Order: sequence, then structure tokens, then C-alpha cells
Amino acid sequence: MKILIFSDIHGDLRALERVVARPADIYIAAGDLCNFSKGLERCAPILQPLGERLFVLPGNHETHEQTKAFCQQHGFVDFHRQSRKLNGTNWAGLGYSNITPFKTPGEYSEAEIAAALAPFASLEKLYLVVHFPPFDTKLDEYAAGQHAGSPTLRAWVEKEKPLYLFCGHIHETAGMSDRLGTTQCFNVGKEGYTITV
Repeated sequence: MKILIFSDIHGDLRALERVVARPADIYIAAGDLCNFSKGLERCAPILQPLGERLFVLPGNHETHEQTKAFCQQHGFVDFHRQSRKLNGTNWAGLGYSNITPFKTPGEYSEAEIAAALAPFASLEKLYLVVHFPPFDTKLDEYAAGQHAGSPTLRAWVEKEKPLYLFCGHIHETAGMSDRLGTTQCFNVGKEGYTITV
């Protein structure tokens, strides 16, 4: 089974067309299809053919209410704070970001991140898809020596050891990878990342 994860489209419909044109069994939109809650519906005609093969997370530019309604209207899967079994592996999704300076619509405190991650702790063979990266990695460095990821997410990954973590959010590190202990981590960006399970 081939799974394609992408993030941070931000209204770039050509990029969205390119990524969904690539063959996959499941597509996961890991947040920020639009900008500051505007333009989500403009993505619908491109995504519509995917139906329930598309799992959607809210980024920090969407609220969960928006993405949930978007999924209900178009037949997509609302993946925020949910888990699914895919070919013998567990996949869990968590949207929003840690707190930013930009007052975007979808942000969690570190305590809210801890509470949202807690139900995923018992899942084996876990592939974790989050919008935001773990703190102090190659995936959250937006300028030299400046890191914007979540310390809570990093601590959780180091403790629970999911097989993989996929994120977006930090545009400067799109396409980069890192490891946290045994966990392979990728910032998928709007070009996306495909994995076979």
C-alpha cells in the first residue's frame, strides 16, 4: 500500500494538482491547504476525485471545524486526533501547530499537544502524521540556530518511539529528514513524501 503525505499547499493549486496526480492508495493532507482560513474550498475540485482515500488534518491556518466540515461535504476522512489501521500498521494524525507569533487559527499550547498525543501512546507499528515538527531538529530550524518546533512532541517521540514521524509547517526545511532515536522523521512539504507499507 502506497501512502503519499503532503503539507503546506497554502492555496498553490498547481502544486496541489501535481501532488495528487502522483499514484497512491491513500493521500494525507497534513495541514495548511489555505491561508488564514481563506481559500479552502478552492482546493475541493482538485481533491474531490480522491474521496475517502484522502485524510485531512487542519494546519495552523485552518480550524478543525473548517476541515471537519470540508471532509463531510466532500467525502474525505477527518484525520485530526484520529488513528487508522493501514495494511497492518497504525497511522495517527494530529493537526494544528504549537504556538506561533502569528496568531493563526489553529494553535495548541504544549499542554494541549500532550493531551492530544496521549491516546496514541499504546499504538504499535506507529506512523505519526502531525502538522508541526519536534523541537531542535533539522525539521524545525527556520533560520540558523533558530528552532520553532514543539518540545512536547519531541519528548513524546523519544519516549514512545513511533517508526516514522511526518510533518510540515516549517517551509524552510521542506524535504528534509532527521532521526530522533529510532524514529525516522520527514518534513514532507508541498512536494510530498511517498512511503509503502
